[in-house]
Amino acid sequence: MSTSPQATAFNRMQQLMSSSPVPSISTELLVTADGDLNRELKSFLLDPPTNPGLLKDKRIAICCTNGVEEVEILGAHRWLTEHGATVHVVSPRIGEFHPTLGLRFPPQCATHVLAIRLMENAGWLKIDRYTDEARAEDYDAMLLPGGCWNPDALRMDQHARAFVSAMYEAGKPTCAICHGQWVMVSAKILKGKRATAVWNIQIDLENAGATVLDEPCVVDGNLITARFPYDLPRLINAMVKQLVPARG
Repeated sequence: MSTSPQATAFNRMQQLMSSSPVPSISTELLVTADGDLNRELKSFLLDPPTNPGLLKDKRIAICCTNGVEEVEILGAHRWLTEHGATVHVVSPRIGEFHPTLGLRFPPQCATHVLAIRLMENAGWLKIDRYTDEARAEDYDAMLLPGGCWNPDALRMDQHARAFVSAMYEAGKPTCAICHGQWVMVSAKILKGKRATAVWNIQIDLENAGATVLDEPCVVDGNLITARFPYDLPRLINAMVKQLVPARG
């Protein structure tokens, strides 16, 4: 029995698509691992808020797009919200792409960003404001979470770069974790600064003129950076110290 040219072409196309199971970051494993930073993360994520009014009247932007690391955005968002802050997810608008690129985005991308767990798709998070609407005067601090392809796409958005630069120039806590520092590189705010990032992109920070330190959290003025999800508590603590100086 002969096979039609269409069926042959379809079978060849299927061979270009691999099976779906992929590695993922497990929040459960992160918070139960026997390490000092892991125990800090467990307390940060699971303990109830000790001062629900700590960040009252503070407005914080979490700037990201599709591919944002779930534990970094949800962990930060909940902690900040439970301590009284107003938190906005700020993201670029997803427009139409030329058909030759073969890109097809689901309708949710107009109003939500897709979170991931390393390489595994997670859930959809609602966008509160678009980057072309975000203004530094509207926020007291900002956070750039990681996830590899989130900041790599975000850094292409001119409005995101301008927002990062404006927050930094205004002297407001400008924070990034994991791969989020890629946006800082493209915003050209790292030259002459001390910073850290996930290990495989530390060379990118060096090439941007930063002095790189392999530490959980590095603070240089209002520039605050961290390496990996288990450094998130120290990053947020450094942000809060600048938002609420009396907290020490």
